[in-house]
Amino acid sequence: AIASTYDGVAAAREERGEEPWRWPIAERFLATMQVEGLSRLLEIGAGVGYTSRWFADHGLEVMATDLSPQQVEFCRAKGLEARVADMYDLGFPPGSFDAAWAMNCIHHVADADLPAVLEGVARVVSPGGLVYIGVWGGLDRQGVPEEDFYLPARFFAFRSDAALRSAMERSFVVEWFEVFQPNDEPDEDGLHMQSTLLRVPG
Repeated sequence: AIASTYDGVAAAREERGEEPWRWPIAERFLATMQVEGLSRLLEIGAGVGYTSRWFADHGLEVMATDLSPQQVEFCRAKGLEARVADMYDLGFPPGSFDAAWAMNCIHHVADADLPAVLEGVARVVSPGGLVYIGVWGGLDRQGVPEEDFYLPARFFAFRSDAALRSAMERSFVVEWFEVFQPNDEPDEDGLHMQSTLLRVPG
């Protein structure tokens, strides 16, 4: 259902572009990769590819992945190497990448499945490599919101800061865990952005 949902909005997302608040985070992540001499990046949940294209334009070797075939086509149209891939089974050999970037995708993963998904991300990144995960959260709630305006409606699993950090610490070393409101605008559902830099042990 999630793939068909995002297939249906791919053209609108292509036209809309990327949200400006994401770029300072991408710049910070890129700078950390450059300092550490890392170049191979996997983007999980790449959408239509604006962020992957930006990373590629700044010298990284990028593989863009998304569950939506239509969004992957928009990635390829930007000249990116891209493939359809599921967070639950990314399909890459261990240590294929130096780093991974996942913005606003793990909130579609149920709590029961989150440990395996995070372990799968850690597996495809080299030991000592970096993983950025940004996601809406701040409270513990999962289900299909009645107010979701996408069709088919999407499943969400939001997590408190403590719950998310605890889950991440099972697979990663947490380098930083920050929270903020994009554009300094309070969310009416009481959510905030959880912005995390993780390191694969080793």
